Amino acid sequence: MMLRLISALLFTAAGTAAGVMMSQRLTKEREICRETGDLLRSTALQIRHRGADVYELSTGLKESRVLDSLTFLRFLPEKYEFGEDFHEMWRKALDCQRDIPIDERRILSRLGELLGTSDIEGQLSSIALLEDELMTVKEKREENYRRRGKLFRSVGVLAGAMTGILVI
Repeated sequence: MMLRLISALLFTAAGTAAGVMMSQRLTKEREICRETGDLLRSTALQIRHRGADVYELSTGLKESRVLDSLTFLRFLPEKYEFGEDFHEMWRKALDCQRDIPIDERRILSRLGELLGTSDIEGQLSSIALLEDELMTVKEKREENYRRRGKLFRSVGVLAGAMTGILVI
């Protein structure tokens, strides 16, 4: 009887942990979306006020403490090397980070393609369009977390408890 009770408690704990992990995945997606917005704003700011080129942007973004979830930034070059293509390096760096959701990945990929390809005003207007697109994604992430986050936690506890009861 004691072994069944312990098994029931372990199943309940496992279900709860699974639900919390699924909810944390949604939290991570929200965090990446928020940091993508911070990246767009920081990039626009550096271009607008300093006229920063792509390598100065890379350096500034790497030094930013609010972009911790965007680990691909660490792989960006800080200075020009003969024969290298910044846009290709951006794509490769972005591919190194697998946990970026598809919507944010698409926006970040387009950002990498547009940096350094036009004058300051052209880059700023393109970044503004990306920010507008990201706002739609952000609303989707928030709604998804509100609806599904609580559901995942609740279902995890209930499924674990149900399995635990069946063991008893």
